[in-house]
Amino acid sequence: MDLSVFHEIQTSDISRSGVLRAYDETIEQVILADELGYRTAWFVEHHFLPGYCFCPAPELVLAHLASRTKRIRLGHAIVQLPFKINHPLRVAERLAVLDILSRGRAEFGGGRVTIGSELEAFAVDPADTRRQWEEALHMLPRMWTQDTFRWDSELISVPPRSVIPKPVQQPHPPMWVACSQPSTIEFAGRNGLGVLGLGIDVNNAAQSVRMYREAAKASKPVGAFANHRFAILVTALCCDTDEEALALQAPSVKFLGEQLIEYHKPWIQGSAPPTYEYFTNWIAQNMAGARDAPLAELVRGSCVGSPDTCLTMLQGLADAGIDEVLLFMQLYQTPHDAIMRSLRLIAEKVRPLLKN
Repeated sequence: MDLSVFHEIQTSDISRSGVLRAYDETIEQVILADELGYRTAWFVEHHFLPGYCFCPAPELVLAHLASRTKRIRLGHAIVQLPFKINHPLRVAERLAVLDILSRGRAEFGGGRVTIGSELEAFAVDPADTRRQWEEALHMLPRMWTQDTFRWDSELISVPPRSVIPKPVQQPHPPMWVACSQPSTIEFAGRNGLGVLGLGIDVNNAAQSVRMYREAAKASKPVGAFANHRFAILVTALCCDTDEEALALQAPSVKFLGEQLIEYHKPWIQGSAPPTYEYFTNWIAQNMAGARDAPLAELVRGSCVGSPDTCLTMLQGLADAGIDEVLLFMQLYQTPHDAIMRSLRLIAEKVRPLLKN
C-alpha cells in the first residue's frame, strides 16, 4: 500500500503573510516527502473559501514542485470539471504541460464540485455538473492521444484541432475521479478510473473496495488503459505519543468539521440538488457533532497518534484492500515542524512495518 500526501493549503492565519507562510511550508513539506519516498503529492482545487482552502490554482503549485522534486508523483485532484470553471481543452493542455515539466510524473483526478457557493460564482447549474463531468472524462484521453481531436454533443462542441503538447507518459497520465458515494465508486470501476475516496468512511473501506472491484470486472475504460487503484483520504499526524498528536491535531480536525458544515449549510438547511443529496447528508451526519464531541472522538478513524497507533490504523486499510492512502496533515493550526516530524516518523517507523 502506497502512502501519499494531500494538501488543501489550509491555515488559521488568513492574512497575506499567513497565506504566504502556508505556501512556503507546503513546498517544504512536499520536498521532504519526495526525499522520504512518498508516492504522490495531491493538490485539490477550491475557490472562494477563505475559512477552508487557499488553493485555487493547484496547477501552478504543481508546476513549481516539478522543478523542486525528483521522484514524487504530482497529483492534480480534483480538477473541477464543469465547463464554465475549466474547459476540457484547457484541462488537457495544462495536464500535458505539467507532465512535461515533471518528466512524466503527473496524475489527473477529476470532480464535479461539491460546494454550492463555488458553482454559483461561476454560474454553474448543479443539475449540469454530473453530465459535464462524465463527458470531460471521455474527452480528455482522446485529446491526449489523437493527432486531431473533434467533439460534437448536446453539451459541447469542439472543431477539429490539434491539442498540443502531448503528455510525456504514453498513452496519457493515470486518470482518477473523486468519490464520496456508492454510485460514483461503481462508475469509477465500470469506466476504468481510479478512486480518490475524498469522502468515504474508513470504517466502510473494505465494503467500498469490494463494490469497486466488482464493478471493475466489467470495466470499459474511458481512457486508453484502466487505472484500477483505490485511494482514500485520512487526516493524519504522527508524534512520539498519542497524547501529543491529539493535542496538536484534534483542534484543527474539529475546526475542519465546523467549516465543512458552514460551507454546506445552504444545502443542509435547504434542499440539496438531487445528485448531491447523498454527500450533503453525509456531511450533515458526520460533521454535525464536531462542535461538541470530545477531541479523542474527533480523530477516531484518523491516522493521528503514535507510530504504533498509526501503524494499526494504516494496516487496517491495507487489509481492506486500499492501494494508496492520502495523508492529510496540513490543517489550520497544525505546526509546520510537527508535520515535518510526522512525515519522518511515518516513513521511518510506520511504513517499513506495513504488510500488504
